Formats: sequence, C-alpha cells, structure tokens
Amino acid sequence: MRAIISVANRDGLSMLAQELQSHHVTLFSTSGTQQALAGEGIEALSVDELTHFPEILDGRVKTLHPAIFGGILAHRGLAEHEKELKLHHIVPIDIVVVNLYPFVDTARDSSTSLDEALEQIDIGGVALVRAAAKNFQDVVVLVRPQDYIPVLQEWREQGEISLETRRRLAAIAFQHTACYDSAIAEYLRGPTGERFPEELTIPLERLHMLRYGENPHQHAAFYRWADASSAGTNLPTLAGCEILQGKELSYNNLLDLDAALNIVQSFTAPTIAIVKHTNPCGLACGDTLVEAYKKAHAGDPVSAFGGIIGSNRSIDKATALEISQLFYEAIVAPEFTPDARQILGQRKNLRLLATHRAIEPRAINTQLLLNGHVEARTVGGGLLLQTPDFVGDGEVDYRAVTERDPTLEEITDLMFAWKAVRGVKSNAIVLAHKLMVVGVGAGQMNRVTSVQLAVAKAGERSRGAVLASDAFFPFADGVECAAKAGITAIIQPGGSLRDEESIRMANKHVIAMIFTGKRHFRH
Repeated sequence: MRAIISVANRDGLSMLAQELQSHHVTLFSTSGTQQALAGEGIEALSVDELTHFPEILDGRVKTLHPAIFGGILAHRGLAEHEKELKLHHIVPIDIVVVNLYPFVDTARDSSTSLDEALEQIDIGGVALVRAAAKNFQDVVVLVRPQDYIPVLQEWREQGEISLETRRRLAAIAFQHTACYDSAIAEYLRGPTGERFPEELTIPLERLHMLRYGENPHQHAAFYRWADASSAGTNLPTLAGCEILQGKELSYNNLLDLDAALNIVQSFTAPTIAIVKHTNPCGLACGDTLVEAYKKAHAGDPVSAFGGIIGSNRSIDKATALEISQLFYEAIVAPEFTPDARQILGQRKNLRLLATHRAIEPRAINTQLLLNGHVEARTVGGGLLLQTPDFVGDGEVDYRAVTERDPTLEEITDLMFAWKAVRGVKSNAIVLAHKLMVVGVGAGQMNRVTSVQLAVAKAGERSRGAVLASDAFFPFADGVECAAKAGITAIIQPGGSLRDEESIRMANKHVIAMIFTGKRHFRH
C-alpha cells in the first residue's frame, strides 16, 4: 500500500507515519512534510519518485500530475483502469493524508498583505483531498489530526478500514474543502464587495456540543464563523470568549449571554445589563461598575434571580462582592480581576466568560461597518441575512415635535433609553430614570399593552421617568397611558399616519416628545 502525506498541521504526524509503516505502507510526501518526518527519524519518499518531475514555481506545483491523480482516482478491480495504470506506469495510492495551508489564520492577521494571503491558498492539497474523497471506496482520506487515532484503532482491531468509515471521512473531506473555499471567497469579496451575493456558503466550525437545545428533547451545538471576514477586527464576540469557570453552558445560556453582550456594547459609561429570556430586566449606567450593578439589580430584583449579567467593564472586587450575594447563571465581561475571580470562584456552577476585548461602541460600530458584518437567522427552508442594528456612542439625531422641548436631564435619560430599547423584543417599551431602566414591556402583540406592562413593572418609579418606544405609536392610547403614569418625555421613531394624534396627546399632558426617524424592531 502507498500513502501520500502533505500536511500544514503536523499534530500527530509522527505517530500516524509510524503506524502506517507498521502496516507496511510506503510513504510519499512533499518536501516540507518530508523534512518534518526526517526530523523525527521517519523515512518518506519524495513525490518526485511518483511523478519523476520536480517541484516547480517555488513549490506551487508539486502534486498536480497524472501519476498521482491517476493513482488516486483509479477504480480498483476495474479492468480498463488497471490496464491504463499499467500502460502509463502508474501505481495505485491507497491513503491520502492532507490538510491545507492556514489561509484563515493568515488572513485574519491585520498585517497580512493581499499577496501574502494569496500565497496561502492551497491548490494541490484541495485537489488531492477531493480526488481521494471522490474515490473513497478505494482510498482513505484524512484531513483532520483528530481522526488519526480512531481510524488507526479500527484498522488494528478490524484488520481494515470499513466502507462506512471511508464514506464518513470523505464527507468530512468535502466539508473541509467547502469551508476553505468559502473563507477564500469571503476574503476576496472584502468589505467593499457584494454584501449579499447571488450564491453564498457560510463556513462554520463547531465549538461545542450542547447538552440539549431550548428544551431537553432538542439536540443542539454551538458553531462559530470559520472564515476570514473578521480580518483585522478585535470585536468582542460570544464565540471568541474564554470560559473561565462554571458548568457547561446551555443553548438558552448562550442566547442570553449574546443578548447581554449586545446590549452593553452600546454604552461608554460603566454599564451592567441583567438579562432573562433575551430581554433586559435590569440595565443601568453608573460612575462606577458597582453602582451600575446596584441600579440594574434594583430595576427588577425579582426577575434578576437566575439571570445573565453583561458588563462593559472588567468585573472588580466590589462588583463581584455584590453579585455573589445572589444567584446568577453566567457573567460576560471584558475581564475579571484576580480578587473578583476568587470571590466568584466560590460559586462553582457560575459561568464566567471573558471577551479579552474592550467593549466600546465606537470601535465596535466602526468595525461592523468596515468589515461588512451581517447577522443571520434561520427560517423554514432558508436563511435571512441583514446588516446589524446598532446605536453609535454619540447623541442620537432627533427632532422635537411637541410644544415643550425635553430638558437636559430628560435628554440624557432619553438617549440612554433609546439605546436600551434596541435590546428589547418588539413591541418594545422601556422606562428609564437617572440612567436606570425602571420598567420594560416586551414581546407584546400591540404597543399599548407593552406600555401598560412597563408602567405596571415600574410602579411609582414611572413618575418623572422617560419612555422609549422601538417603533411608532399607531394610536395615541400608548402616549395617554404613559402620561397617566407620570412619564415626562418620550423618544420614538415617528412615521405613523396618526403621529399628529400622539403629538396632541403629548402636548395635552405637557410631555416632551422627540422623533428619531429610525426604528429598532427586534423579533
């Protein structure tokens, strides 16, 4: 038997080569892999021995030769193929071990030039993998080091590698090259290219298998983008977090953590969000992080129990001491100080996730725009893609539409509430006072019910508070309900056919109302 080995990732290479030789497999390899094997005291023949042709063009052409591809693609037992192999002095190749140049890792480095990235586009390796996978009945193809041990173990125990295993390896191989090509296409398309091309493949790599999905009878896994579209960015993402402690994350934990991270990214001041079922039940800014936490918790202490915490600052000792007094599922933050780790480490099941990235709206929004970032959601039989909805770190553009303009204090709270409402499920209403959410109405089928829920949650705290609505008021009843509760100012997109009715209602109750012209639906 014969094997071709050409690998960029050399994990497990020595063990694999030695085991193959124990099965009397003759090894052929390209120059880099041959040198690596020689360094381990393992002899491999050069692919030149098969092609009788040297590597050329600085190694760009090594294996692209009929002597190699004929040996891989020939059907064993097919008389015509065997006749042609003999005629052209081509020997069969039974095993192909190839993994590809690290294009994605190279392209993600912001210092990488276009020419350097192009040099990492593997041609011969992809062709070898696809050829071997096409003929998997006769050829074993290995593209991942983690497959070496189980495949070799099967060979030892069964005396062969089964057709079922060969087919599974072929599927892995084709998926591997598909992801590789998708990453290259994404890189070459770039931020100035077509955002929504006619044909699109999305390369993903699995991070974790999950215990179950939203419910125990559902299966689930967590994948991350495996392309070069994040080249040059330092975006804080859930997929890029380091899990510092705690029990295994669930599907629902991940949804809530993502929501918490998304919410706090809109604020520059120290901010804490407490999320339940992807909606913030507590959200506040403060001069210090511990102050922000106390205000966020006070927003809805009952709902906060068992919630998810998001922070745009590193968790310090004072904040950790306050958090440790209650039960939470998980915390995501840029970092955790050593004192905070020690305090929170006493709660063994509490998950701590560090982004190791600054959470700053200016940097995040700029990178989202420059890198053509899109969000994806599945629907039956398809995928929806859109550009992200974000709020900048500056004051939102608005126009006052009522007889009374908002005061400076009201403007401050209105800007806070407008950023907060972006993170609430539609129809969304947020009541805020002194940079603290005091009431939330979420996920209702009509807007006035959301107002009623937010007012009921806030109670007496609604008096003197401001209100943010993620979309326009279709009728004046929502404004009237807010006025009766003591709301003094409202921020909303405007754009309803009945805007004038809402404006008249606001004027009647001396409420200041401003229009932004921008909606923040979140379904």
